[in-house]
Amino acid sequence: MNWDQLKLRLKFGNAMPKTEGNFSVGIVFGLLISIMLWISIIGWIMLIFK
Repeated sequence: MNWDQLKLRLKFGNAMPKTEGNFSVGIVFGLLISIMLWISIIGWIMLIFK
């Protein structure tokens, strides 16, 4: 194993927890945004059919 492969392996090893953290944060923000969208959609439907 030469130096470039070792650097690449270290870079991937350090990047894995960060990507997992970003993935979970993305899921949380996606859920929050989708909840707000559903509330607005329900509000529009209630305005149309009142």
